[in-house]
Amino acid sequence: MKRLFLSYAVLSMFVLFAPYRAFSGETLPRYISIGTHPVGAYFNTVGTAAAKIISDHTKMKGIPKPMAGPTAWLPYMERGDIGLGVLNVWDAEKAYLGESIYKNLSKGKAFSVGLICVTTQNLGGLVVAKDSGIKSYADLKGKKVGGNFPTPSLQAQVNAYLANGNVKWSEVTPIPVNSVTEGVKVVMDGRADASGTIALGTGAIAELDAKKGARILPIDVSKEAMARTRKFHPGRPVKVKPSPSNVGILEEQYLWAYDIYLIAGNKVSEEAVYQITKALWENYKEFEKVHYLLKDWNQNTFVTDDPAIPYHPGAVRFYKEKGLWTKQLDQVQQKLLQEKPKGK
Repeated sequence: MKRLFLSYAVLSMFVLFAPYRAFSGETLPRYISIGTHPVGAYFNTVGTAAAKIISDHTKMKGIPKPMAGPTAWLPYMERGDIGLGVLNVWDAEKAYLGESIYKNLSKGKAFSVGLICVTTQNLGGLVVAKDSGIKSYADLKGKKVGGNFPTPSLQAQVNAYLANGNVKWSEVTPIPVNSVTEGVKVVMDGRADASGTIALGTGAIAELDAKKGARILPIDVSKEAMARTRKFHPGRPVKVKPSPSNVGILEEQYLWAYDIYLIAGNKVSEEAVYQITKALWENYKEFEKVHYLLKDWNQNTFVTDDPAIPYHPGAVRFYKEKGLWTKQLDQVQQKLLQEKPKGK
């Protein structure tokens, strides 16, 4: 019995950490791992939905791999142990160009990645307890704010939100957190007045709401505030309204929105990415079964005319078949390919 248990444990570890690369004699890989943020984060939900579609509608088995974020899983992708990944536009661009933290993380070589599709836009902000008296980012002066994230893009978002309220880091007390869910937990525990960045619809907001009530702070959409915000993180304001699903939204307001990418490492074959893109495209209506917010991930979001990184050749092949690959997009693709520093 002990030997049987050990064999099962070894098999389970093999499946969990199995690389996406094809086994001998196979055209497509049997398993393809998808790097995501930790369980509970919206990015993990996106990766879980993609894995389900891949498993249900291709000959490959998608396996979500929750980690601390792209800084944790991108090195595994570069050496071929993770095939796909879910990350935001900021991380994707910096990883592709080998900038910011990704310069040292890639040992100066940058990461060889390609875009499969834009999934949804992330609506984010900082969340506070409902009765805290904090109703805007400007109100955070002198308060304790979750931050100092190990993932640079998360910290860039916090910087952007503070800048939106014209608040400097020197004017708040930073409370170090390791993940978006921990950022909400420090508010629940009373260790901070405001969370680190968090996405609308994340389960942790509902937990805070049940315990203390939750309020997601609104974005100031004035021209000056927008300019300050965009210095730290790309995005756009989107209007949201209170609803049972929009926990933390107490009145009509604006949140900051930015694109979430599904990418592939360059070691994933063109055929594999083509099949994955095709499956996601044809079965997009199943995304909502995983999470209601994924209803916004549909065929209208897959292709953007302003990608931050080039599309993977397998995705390009599919979009050309669908007549979605425009002359303008091809010009953007070529420009992005040329922008990657030589030797990277």
